[in-house]
Amino acid sequence: MRRARVWSVARPRWWRRAEPGQMLVWVAVMLPLFLSVVGLAIDAGSVFAARRELQNVADGAARAGAMQIDIDAYRQSSGEKLALDPAKARQVAAEYVANGPAEVTVTIEADGNGVVVEARREVRTSFLQLVGVTTVRISATAPAAPRYGIESGNR
Repeated sequence: MRRARVWSVARPRWWRRAEPGQMLVWVAVMLPLFLSVVGLAIDAGSVFAARRELQNVADGAARAGAMQIDIDAYRQSSGEKLALDPAKARQVAAEYVANGPAEVTVTIEADGNGVVVEARREVRTSFLQLVGVTTVRISATAPAAPRYGIESGNR
């Protein structure tokens, strides 16, 4: 009768010489490093998501403000002059931001040519609180100018 062949996995030389508790020490040393990398990834992801949301709010507020044209100036020029109504643009942009995320500080600059919205916010961290960083300040800036008609460009 034939005996079944037993396959064995060849272990590296250092594995055969290792002491029984050596792997436990390696895990104990590397575990805090792995946990800190995971924690930083979680905090960075939440900061980047909040930054993207803040940029979307700033872009929307700037576009909403840029749509507030000075109707009287436009009509008096027979459609030749397109100017922004700065007071109305600031008001509409501020209303847009008020409907966005809470605790956003906004600076709105508007003149006859366009609107610039700068939004700032602080994002709370979770893992970085262990080292004393409780919040991260983020900001976003968005310019917009009034446009009318169809603009052609190279595609």
